[in-house]
Amino acid sequence: MKLKVLLVDDEYIVLKGLEIMLESQTETDLEIVSAMDAVDAMDKISGWYPDVIIADINMPEIDGLSMLEQISARLPLCRFIIASGHEDQEYLMRTLKLHVADYLTKPIDKAYLIRRLKEISCDLQAQNRHVLLLIRMMLFQGNHSPVQEITLEKIRRLFPSPGFALCTVPLSLGEAQAKQARITAYFESCHIFAQNNWSVFLLNYSARIGKEEISGIFREILPGISCGISLFWADTETWSPLPELSVHLQAALCGQILSLLPADPALKEKTASRIALRTLLPAIRVLMFEDSISDYLNDACDPDVDPSENFLLIFAESLSAYTLTAGIALPTETILQLYHSQSGCEGDNRSFAAFLEKTLNFWYDSITPTEHASYSSKIASACEYMNSRYAEDISLEQTAESVSINPSYLSYIFKKETGITFLQYLTNIRLQKACELMRKEPGLSLDAVSAATGYHSASYFHKIFRGKFGMSPRQWLQRERKDEG
Repeated sequence: MKLKVLLVDDEYIVLKGLEIMLESQTETDLEIVSAMDAVDAMDKISGWYPDVIIADINMPEIDGLSMLEQISARLPLCRFIIASGHEDQEYLMRTLKLHVADYLTKPIDKAYLIRRLKEISCDLQAQNRHVLLLIRMMLFQGNHSPVQEITLEKIRRLFPSPGFALCTVPLSLGEAQAKQARITAYFESCHIFAQNNWSVFLLNYSARIGKEEISGIFREILPGISCGISLFWADTETWSPLPELSVHLQAALCGQILSLLPADPALKEKTASRIALRTLLPAIRVLMFEDSISDYLNDACDPDVDPSENFLLIFAESLSAYTLTAGIALPTETILQLYHSQSGCEGDNRSFAAFLEKTLNFWYDSITPTEHASYSSKIASACEYMNSRYAEDISLEQTAESVSINPSYLSYIFKKETGITFLQYLTNIRLQKACELMRKEPGLSLDAVSAATGYHSASYFHKIFRGKFGMSPRQWLQRERKDEG
């Protein structure tokens, strides 16, 4: 990514000399724009966000510092380098308030300026990498908390234009990167986020173009490759597109699945419109064993539409949820085999449930016998971890990290091998320990028992205990003491 530099000086020869000097250097890739005065400079930054402004402070009408003070209010992340023929105490004091990156006296030391620009470029690249890492977390982990860390100015710097397209393709990172330069040629910027065998292109552009036009570009560059696309237009002056990215990723993944199916185009378009109004969370919760299949089907199926339309929605959502949760895109052949094996079914909830069970089994069926043995060992280690940490506020993610396994895989394999979910197992441990503790020390308060077994409040512990045993902790203890007597 080029470092965008705005040069401002009212002396033409000085300005051109500085421009020629920077264009001839090879240390840093620069995009250079020049302005003859403050008014011209303010006009140049309209819709263009420079990373660095190198300005003379002795200019007519509006002096350089007054100009930079106005620009600083609009572009708080922009770096300023002052160029002056003399040092003035008043000017120096004002520059301190502007957080000026450097104060150079004319004639400017070429080697020093080039070195400073390289340092600024490296710093900005590190910041950009951090922002892109946070965006990746939002896309693949569904974690929206990083939004708070990304200011509007950082978004402007990475995405200067209001047009966005999020495109999913079944390509590994290396395969996607091999095509990045050709795709970038059509847009202002192109960033790639990869997850195992599939990738996401996040495109930014200024022209209002439609999905068909972008599809045409991808068909030309990636012939024979299925592609899902979701477009959105953002007013970057007032609105951040980041909270919407995960929604558009879901839409693109579903679109990619639908594009492969030999179904009626009008029916696929209608299904895509329904999916756009939904979220993949219900399907993901089924895959993570947090909700039942029947709950999902009751939520997804519309009794007033043709069963084939409901099937298309369930098919696209469940396979997209699998891709997001497992981090693996199923091969086109597998998707088509699934579709053909299920598309002729009666269209009732029983056949839909059978299809979802088959989708759930992809993870387990894809694991080799050697891997099964390895996972069994990891499940044993996960159980041991929970048995030793039950009193702490442990989570699926922490447990997965402790045994070096993906949380989604742990959730699925745990259910397959133990017959219950991670949360059910942890709850059973905690309630078992609570019973042991109450038998041993019957005088303990409910607060003490709940705190010792990993529950934040006695009321929540009471609710969980009653749900498991059909009675309160005190009633259970009275029954135990009566039985012992």
